Amino acid sequence: MLAPFSILSIGLAIAIGYFRRVNIGLVSIAFAFAIGHFLADVPPGQIINGWPMSLFFMLLGITLLFGIARANGSLGLIARRIVGATRGRTRLIPPVFFVMSGVLAALGAGNIAVCALVLPIAMTVAVDYRISPLLMATLTIAGANAGGLSPVAPTGIIALTLARESHVDIGLRVFYRQIIGQCLLATTVYFLFRGHRLRNQPPAAPGPAEPFTPAHWATIAVFLIVVAGIVFGGWNIGLTAFTGAVILLFLRVADEQQAIQSVPWSTLILVSGVGMLVRVCEGVGGIDLLAHWLTKLMNAQTAAPILAVIGGVLSIVSSASGVVMPTLIPTVPGLVAEIGGDATRMISAIIIGAHVVTNSPISTLGALAVASAGAEIDKATLFKNLFLFALAGLIYAALLVYIGVV
Repeated sequence: MLAPFSILSIGLAIAIGYFRRVNIGLVSIAFAFAIGHFLADVPPGQIINGWPMSLFFMLLGITLLFGIARANGSLGLIARRIVGATRGRTRLIPPVFFVMSGVLAALGAGNIAVCALVLPIAMTVAVDYRISPLLMATLTIAGANAGGLSPVAPTGIIALTLARESHVDIGLRVFYRQIIGQCLLATTVYFLFRGHRLRNQPPAAPGPAEPFTPAHWATIAVFLIVVAGIVFGGWNIGLTAFTGAVILLFLRVADEQQAIQSVPWSTLILVSGVGMLVRVCEGVGGIDLLAHWLTKLMNAQTAAPILAVIGGVLSIVSSASGVVMPTLIPTVPGLVAEIGGDATRMISAIIIGAHVVTNSPISTLGALAVASAGAEIDKATLFKNLFLFALAGLIYAALLVYIGVV
């Protein structure tokens, strides 16, 4: 009886968090305690051990390092310089934002941090250069998602960790498939909105170029050393990121309090809290039961497309990295055992489905796009169009997975 109840508790946590505007991670912690201790007689210490400490440590280190780079203006300055390099060639600006967001996310900033940083710039540039705000928002989000599955980015770390715990070695394959899926999405949107037909023109309100300071150069240098050490030296991600952050704080390139405040604590709590509840559900047989339920809907050929749609539907109203992946990825081994199929392809389908709809205005990245829109942009129209694109993304994800493109 506890197994189905534990699965329902995940859905209830999402519903309470969404409708009552309470962090889903906090609700999940309370449910983990209620189910684990009072119903399953699990000792409190064992429930607390379900907190994904290694994952939390890695995410905290990475986000703190990028919080410093954001606090002292390094990332924003780089973004503005890249836009300036287009020299008024307006049709290049949306692709530049796609590539810039992808590179920043892949280097370790992750999709949420990059969108929080770049979307305000993108919306301002959209007004200055008379570009569709929907086009700019969609390509910026797609770029951030393309790079977000990097093994040194928060979402990539979450995916790799969850797959490893499910005894599936996804390596860099899912990262490459995510890049392909998001590139195809960005290309389709770019031509659909006639981005290639944009007329060259100077910005409406050009400003003077801000010079790089020694603090900016120090930040960039430490940043590159950290990334090189992680990618090529095999250094521990969390420890390396924390060390880089300490060096920058020692050099006084940013205010420590401001950098710590810029860490997305709500996201870290969301990811870790849901992870704790999922572990309790796993302990009482809930994950095995969910996998069994899913097998009734699919076979080896249809499993991946259906998982992509399920992941997308959940992601429209919740967090791809905080809710969708921690809930669905652990079901993959059970699905493979019952119906067969490729575990890596199923995980890739979950991730693709969850991320092609993140421009939904009631999901994190889409909400950031609407919040970043200035007074010159009709927010109601932008909200509606982002939501319609998210719904279309469900069909897109299922089609890509079904025909084997990703």
